[in-house]
Amino acid sequence: MDFVSAVALCLPNVAFKRAAMRRLTAQVPPEIAKAIWRDTHILQRDLNRQRPKHSAGVNLLLRYMEWDCALYRAVREHGLASGTAGALIEEINWDLLEAPIGSTFNMTRLLTRRRQTRIRWMLDAMFALVFTAPFRRSKAPSGEGLVFDVLECPLAAYFKQQGVPALTRHAACSLDHRMAAQWGAALHRQQTIGEGAPLCDFRFTLQGNNGAEPARSPERRDIARTVGGSRGAQ
Repeated sequence: MDFVSAVALCLPNVAFKRAAMRRLTAQVPPEIAKAIWRDTHILQRDLNRQRPKHSAGVNLLLRYMEWDCALYRAVREHGLASGTAGALIEEINWDLLEAPIGSTFNMTRLLTRRRQTRIRWMLDAMFALVFTAPFRRSKAPSGEGLVFDVLECPLAAYFKQQGVPALTRHAACSLDHRMAAQWGAALHRQQTIGEGAPLCDFRFTLQGNNGAEPARSPERRDIARTVGGSRGAQ
């Protein structure tokens, strides 16, 4: 595993600033990037006093969401369009997560070459260690862990509370698709809590799967055929 990247994730103030400044200086002149970061830091201090308290894993995530919200507001105040600001947040968050998630997934290959099993292990570990209460997940009775719904999302609740619900998609939801692609899978999702739906439906299928259709809702009995058709894929 990329040890440095993993340790850095436990230090949001340091890790986020490094990733944010790298992206900012690639888009705007250095003096403007510094001004944006100065305003971001001021806004983050105010948000810090309002931070909700949950489990350790969720609290760590919320510290990053706090920085996302502060930076988003700062770049908007400096004239960036909402779409550009959202895309900036998405790239920064993926810069932070790509290496540690990818390295961990590569390590699972030491235990099995079956990609479907490795993805299930990753998802189960994430919900056991990071996406803990008040996150709530309902798994399908079959589907080997690649079909489930998220029934409660504190990240979406946080951005809604801050008056920027649309930021949920850039800061969190879009990264699920990137993560799936990194694992050699595709995520098919029709709705998210961040967009006002009652749940987020996660349906993973393996790429190179002979064109198999996305796994269907938990109520359908053919989930096992949809996901299980990739048995033995790496």
